[in-house]
Amino acid sequence: MTKAVLIITNMGPKPSAPFQGQFVKNQMLALKKHQALSYFYMRWHNDSLFNRLLKYPVLFLQFFWCHVLSFKTVDVIHVHFFYPTIWLALVYKYLRKPSVKIVVTCHGSDIYHYQPFGALYRWCCGAVDQWIFTSEKLRTKAYTSAPKAVVLSAGIAQVYAQTTQLSRAEKDIDLLYVGALDKNKGMDRLIALLPQLKDKTICVIGTGPYLTQFEQLRSDYPNLRLQQGQGAEQLKAFYQRSKCFLNLSRNESFGLVMTEAMACYTPVIATLTDGSAEQLGADSFWVLEQADEAVLLQQLLQKIQQLLSLSDSDYTALQQQGRQYAKHCLVDDVAAKIHSLYQALAPE
Repeated sequence: MTKAVLIITNMGPKPSAPFQGQFVKNQMLALKKHQALSYFYMRWHNDSLFNRLLKYPVLFLQFFWCHVLSFKTVDVIHVHFFYPTIWLALVYKYLRKPSVKIVVTCHGSDIYHYQPFGALYRWCCGAVDQWIFTSEKLRTKAYTSAPKAVVLSAGIAQVYAQTTQLSRAEKDIDLLYVGALDKNKGMDRLIALLPQLKDKTICVIGTGPYLTQFEQLRSDYPNLRLQQGQGAEQLKAFYQRSKCFLNLSRNESFGLVMTEAMACYTPVIATLTDGSAEQLGADSFWVLEQADEAVLLQQLLQKIQQLLSLSDSDYTALQQQGRQYAKHCLVDDVAAKIHSLYQALAPE
């Protein structure tokens, strides 16, 4: 008998971030191919002060009504983003079904933002039956040392299974960035690089606090192109057309956009984070330390020039290396592994 699973996340789309939580939804849709499951996410979500104050109370009430009071029960609850979302799973466990198994996928700030770990955080950790971390470095920073912990990519959309390898000469975008336009993602760094990159075609895709500043900069930098959030099919085309993908994050637990770029045969230059260390290797030539901002910016310019000046054979080898890694992160493969974890937790 297939186990009934409930996936819970505090992430969901909002007007300023229409694709927020999309990777969780993609994973859920892939898991549906294996078993019956329900999906509960933050539906009431926007940037207003009213929403920020009340979104978690509303989320709790919606969950209590839809699942704790439901006649149907589930065997496994899979929590995406540990804290404070874990409290929904605990309410279900203690008020509805004590035997339910709890799986947690940690994504980064649910660990980074809660250090040092408080007593309630540590207590919640004790109720988890299976941990999933998106990188090995993230696992080492977690409070738990539980043996039931695995490292798995969140999974890139299955559309990246089939991509076209374009030669560098066929690509019309020199540098590509995809993601949130905020300081953690290094948008101030990208802006600081613009005066030295006037001869490069730069494409920035995303939304966030820096969007207005980028829009204002277009008049001074005609080489700068801006795009709002895109779906996987549209992003695939942008990745394939780009010679280099930039990831300038200060903190990044995994960074699926790096995987997506590599899946499309686009080499990546990245700052050293948990995510880039996991995917490119902490000692990779294309991964840069973040100790000094001035030094980092100079090194970024050097690496960009070096990558764009590689011989055709070296550039092609870099493309193939990235693709080889990324093809193991497709969401269908990740979902199959997670399904096996569910079955092992709740055997017949």
